[in-house]
Amino acid sequence: MSDEGIDPDKAVAIRLRARLAVVERAAWFGMVHAMKTRPEETEAYIASERARCTEGFGSGAWAKDLTDAERTMLADEVDAGLAQLIEDARGEV
Repeated sequence: MSDEGIDPDKAVAIRLRARLAVVERAAWFGMVHAMKTRPEETEAYIASERARCTEGFGSGAWAKDLTDAERTMLADEVDAGLAQLIEDARGEV
């Protein structure tokens, strides 16, 4: 692998994106497997995690380094992502 012609700072960001993509694909495999084997339990778990995240970010207990507005944005993005995860997984099974 050659980093020639790539800005070193951008190379760090690209490597981080690649790691995130690997984690996402591994998590996706687990999600689809869970939906195929125990769909009701999986959906209930994701629903409880959505509520837990809403409470954690909303109360300020999590991500204390962010402002209230930033935490709200983060909570909304996480909630939307988890909701979309269920929809996407339903489409796979």
